[in-house]
Amino acid sequence: MTLTGIQKAALLLTTLDTATATDLLKGQSQQVVQKIAMELSELDLKGQTNGDQASEVTRQFYTELTRPQNGELHIKRFVSSLLQDSAGKEKATELQNKMQQAVIQRDPYVIIADAAPMHLASVLQNESPQAIAIVLSEIPPKLGTEVLSRLEEQKAQMTVWRMAQPTTVSRQTVLRIGETIHKRLSEMQSQQAGQTPDEDTSTANLRQIALVLGGLNKEKRDALLKTIEGKDDEAAKRVRALMVTWEDIPKIEDKSLQEILRQIEASVLAKALQGSDAIIAEKINQNISERMKEMIDEEVSLMGTPKKKDILEAREEMVQPLRDANKSGELEFIEEED
Repeated sequence: MTLTGIQKAALLLTTLDTATATDLLKGQSQQVVQKIAMELSELDLKGQTNGDQASEVTRQFYTELTRPQNGELHIKRFVSSLLQDSAGKEKATELQNKMQQAVIQRDPYVIIADAAPMHLASVLQNESPQAIAIVLSEIPPKLGTEVLSRLEEQKAQMTVWRMAQPTTVSRQTVLRIGETIHKRLSEMQSQQAGQTPDEDTSTANLRQIALVLGGLNKEKRDALLKTIEGKDDEAAKRVRALMVTWEDIPKIEDKSLQEILRQIEASVLAKALQGSDAIIAEKINQNISERMKEMIDEEVSLMGTPKKKDILEAREEMVQPLRDANKSGELEFIEEED
């Protein structure tokens, strides 16, 4: 059954603790409270207040709270107007934060399910296969697949084996593992948001090295990269990645770019092109077929407004084959005039 906005709001309240739900409704008119109560009673009588439905509404609500654009779900606007009418904007913000925290405490996997695959894989890489298996069992299958593909092969195999075994882990343990992973994801995001000037300088220096090495022939470039790798493997990996970035696409020879673009799905290109610089979009459009352009337009019309992390992931997925081609010496760049 498709729920209305007020039904979703009513179900959402049932997932919160009593104190938060009470604060949320405090000072509301009797008409509003009665309307929510009637919706709950009707859903209950029809047997439509199952846990899965409530959990899905909770996930949608959290997504709406953290999304800058307005989506189709009206819970956020409903809650905002409900709170501001009685408590004012300052109190409304306080209560919304309290509601968000209550959602997290109830099910940390609501947050984990919204994480970027590369970030989640990075956090899970040092966990045991059993813990990873529990997390992957709690998140959407698509995200689980993307995370699994980013793990080391042996760990991925052990994780799949664990997922196939019967589990006797309590729900409390599952939630505790989720809280730990959520905390580590938050710490990672905080570290990235608070990147120091030294780290910025380091990235700029590595990019400069990448540009210099990129101008050498393959033999010399590989020899120098091997030297860097012998002293700092992580730095060597970053230099390789920085040799070809999304912003470098206009510098690539058309023939080389065309060969790579044939390997990329229309759905990935559609996301990657969202909000891109005109010069990059023009370069890509010049090197794809009319049929592919039509497919991209169709994908754009169906997908709505993608999240920033989805756009960045699509660009990374498109750039990686370019890096692989560059590593093997098959990628050609436009020669700059002196």
